[in-house]
Amino acid sequence: MKVRTKLYISAVMNIFIFLATTGVVISYFFGNDGEYHIDPLFRFNLFTTDSNILCGVSALIMAVFEIRRLKNNEPVPRWAFILKYTGTCAVVLTFFTVIFFLGPSMGFMQMVFGGTSLYMHFSGPIIAFVSFCFFETAEPLDMKISLTGIIPAVLYGAWYCTEVVFITAENGGWIDFYGFNQGGYWYIAYPIIVLVSFGLCMLVKAVHNSASKKLFKGQ
Repeated sequence: MKVRTKLYISAVMNIFIFLATTGVVISYFFGNDGEYHIDPLFRFNLFTTDSNILCGVSALIMAVFEIRRLKNNEPVPRWAFILKYTGTCAVVLTFFTVIFFLGPSMGFMQMVFGGTSLYMHFSGPIIAFVSFCFFETAEPLDMKISLTGIIPAVLYGAWYCTEVVFITAENGGWIDFYGFNQGGYWYIAYPIIVLVSFGLCMLVKAVHNSASKKLFKGQ
């Protein structure tokens, strides 16, 4: 596939990611409280919302620079590429957490296929993964860059533990809505989540680099 064709497809997918994510987030303030009747502002305490917003913003930035490249042949800045990778890894973590942990424990119809969850938990992460791994392949990822993918999990995990474990719901913090502190084992759950995130970052890196090598081989 020609480079310009990939740029067109990637730009369209990135614009879709941004618009779809924006539409879903706005809908929270217009009566879309979901299966669990969640307050709109509390949505921003959820990793699902935060990861999708990060991915949506990174997708918009990537689309702007891709359109600029199509017009003026200016390269996409490396920082924009890294940001899109980080956003992609964040929503891939959301996808795997829902599919393998929250879905089985809370129900797939609500968590995966209920209302806007279909996009935020399922189709959005898949589109982000496909766009980054198969259409944004101008350069391969090295290990140093790939480590940026775990930043969302590290930061959110620290925030979650602070609210749930140290502040506690009784003192104005959060209830353990993800169930990561069951039995008081947050100190085990947190490292596991970070390690899972790292593994997923390596998966995204491997798939992306494989597609990138094929691109350069075909040139």
